[in-house]
Amino acid sequence: MGLIYRHGSESIQRMRQAARLARQALDLACRVVQPGMTTDEVDTVVHNAIVRAGAYPSPLNYSGFPKSLCSSVNEVVCHGIPDTRPLEMGDIVSFDVSCYLNGVHGDNCATVIVGDVPDGFDIATAVAVNDKAAHDDDGEVRDWRGVPYRTDLRPEEEEHFQMSRRLSRAAREALYAAVQVCRPGACLTEIGSAVHDVADRYGYASVEKYRGHGIAHEFHCAPFVKHFRNRDVLTLEPGMIFTIEPMLVAGQQDCMEWDDNWTVVTRDGSLAAQFEHTILITEDSPEILTLP
Repeated sequence: MGLIYRHGSESIQRMRQAARLARQALDLACRVVQPGMTTDEVDTVVHNAIVRAGAYPSPLNYSGFPKSLCSSVNEVVCHGIPDTRPLEMGDIVSFDVSCYLNGVHGDNCATVIVGDVPDGFDIATAVAVNDKAAHDDDGEVRDWRGVPYRTDLRPEEEEHFQMSRRLSRAAREALYAAVQVCRPGACLTEIGSAVHDVADRYGYASVEKYRGHGIAHEFHCAPFVKHFRNRDVLTLEPGMIFTIEPMLVAGQQDCMEWDDNWTVVTRDGSLAAQFEHTILITEDSPEILTLP
């Protein structure tokens, strides 16, 4: 498994700051994207925001990655490289945003459906709406869905949007189901089981090749977190910080890498969605570091 860091109070505080900035940059990406915009333009906006905050975008030049965020569109599962293709109404896009601040990394991801907001809605208010609606009355976290869906879809659009919304909702539910089992004394295997259970309930598959990871001054380190049922035995202990980042697909979980050595796509061309948080194991419960 490799060396697993147990963060002390000073390191935890720095991790909170890096994670909060990563979330702010992710929210920015999700706010600005719209039909006709390119993922390269989103990348520029996020890059500039991170640099202005005194941080560095973790993906940039990481093992040769050429951009400051990962943008995974439609059948792209992860590690998509921002490009100049204008996004279209109904594209499903996962933005994976990470930053390096004060010697540590923060990392998170969310999926959006391009153009799936009502005409006239001020997307700039999305963060405020999310802040106000942080929890349902029953205490369930309502992260990332403060923006209302559009309702004026044409009949030929309705099926695609409903399918994309359902897949995105399932990926988000899988993430939160996994977070809920992260208590001191729990086993790492419970995370994969929780994700797998949600995927099964929706009839989707969870990608097995790519995993969550420990995070500290290193971008990726142990423990590595599988998002499917497995036998990785590791007791979770206070001070551990790692990401959970389930990738659910509407078809088969088999995937392949493009010739650019980064972009991962579903082999059958089915849609993919991903959500990710960086979490801290505390003395009694998980603390999500990448909440707004």
